[in-house]
Amino acid sequence: MFQHILLPTDGSQLSRDTAERAVSFAKAANATITALYAKPIGNTDNIGDLVEPAVLDRLVAGSDSKSKDYLGFIKKLCKDAGVECTTLSVASDSPWEAIVNVAEDNDCDLIFMSKHGRGGLTSLLLGSETYRVLTHSSIPVLVYRPPEIDASRRKAKEKAREKERKRA
Repeated sequence: MFQHILLPTDGSQLSRDTAERAVSFAKAANATITALYAKPIGNTDNIGDLVEPAVLDRLVAGSDSKSKDYLGFIKKLCKDAGVECTTLSVASDSPWEAIVNVAEDNDCDLIFMSKHGRGGLTSLLLGSETYRVLTHSSIPVLVYRPPEIDASRRKAKEKAREKERKRA
């Protein structure tokens, strides 16, 4: 069904876990993967006076080595699994736009990504790249949530219910 999967990464452990699952999925589907890292542009106009230009330059310079590390991890997973993989690093101050644009420009038929699981106010304030991809992409998006995230969320809900019962 799916032949070309876009796999964005931010280098986090969750992103690595998602990459492992995506490679397994691609192998089973006999699909290829394009791995993507959207590195910051480093445009001070986007940040205003919050960050000094010299600090911003160091952050942007460090993103090249991050890109190699993050994409290298996925490339190795693909090689070990026998899955064809290409890697792309694009400069963008808006990761969700880069994800949608790269998926469209490279004729991907699935975007395979994770959700960091921020909820409530944090999600509202910080926004969600995954949510933005879901709402702006015409390409199907598979959102992977590792079982431990669901387990920790269930435990937190159980604790909250227990507290509520004790109050009543």
